[in-house]
Amino acid sequence: MQLFIKKLILGSISRGGYLLGGIALLLTILPATANSQTALRLVIQPFQSEERTREIFQPLADYMQSLTGQEVKVITYPNFISYWTETQKPDSYDISFDTAHFIDYRNKNRDFTVLVKQPGSVSISLIVSEDAMVFEADELIGKKIATLGPPSIAAVRIDELFENPVRQPSVIEGNNSAKVMSLLLSGEVDAAMVPTPLVSAQMAGEGGVSMVLTTDSIPGMAVSVSPKLSAEIREQLVKGLLEADKTPEGKKMLSATKLNPFEKTSNQEYFGFSELLDKL
Repeated sequence: MQLFIKKLILGSISRGGYLLGGIALLLTILPATANSQTALRLVIQPFQSEERTREIFQPLADYMQSLTGQEVKVITYPNFISYWTETQKPDSYDISFDTAHFIDYRNKNRDFTVLVKQPGSVSISLIVSEDAMVFEADELIGKKIATLGPPSIAAVRIDELFENPVRQPSVIEGNNSAKVMSLLLSGEVDAAMVPTPLVSAQMAGEGGVSMVLTTDSIPGMAVSVSPKLSAEIREQLVKGLLEADKTPEGKKMLSATKLNPFEKTSNQEYFGFSELLDKL
């Protein structure tokens, strides 16, 4: 394209009479070219460290890039506070992959659209060391509970469990789920609030934890997109993600990210969950 533009200008100059037309055409071509080369920003909520998040979800970004023909860049944040701050800004990113309360907030306030979701629903579990004799959440009042910082869904659930402002645990924030789990396993805290799938993985592996309770479930994580994405790009993403388990490239992406095959969804499935943000 740059070579073509250069020839156009030189040709116009050499002919003497069409320079103005050449420049006008150049000005119409350049913005379109720059826009088509702008990377799509894919934001992932900070369940893991930034480095680990990029490592896990780069295959998803690469797959989306193959579907759309545009570069897709993974955007990460160190914690949920910085993630929430950025979420509230206009035009922060183009594609998101996160949980129900953020999705509904973005749908209502940023006119995003949910494309596809992970199957089923997810919950948060309150866990203690396997040798701890704790059977009710109230037994942890005045004790240390590790969790992701607000407004993560784990922090929301802790706030729901301990509504009495004078009967509270001491909440210790971790920047990612692995850190929260490690605080419990090392004995630095008395309990932890983490996504149930992580608890299941820990119990099936090294063990060392016991479940006190599991909260109500919310719809699985979903991919949603900015209104600035064209209908064509949206269709490419929906089709490619729904059919990922049927193609070699898609299967490779699902295996690398450890994601389940995506399923259809709608904004309605996530309606109302942004109200959880009001509880913090």
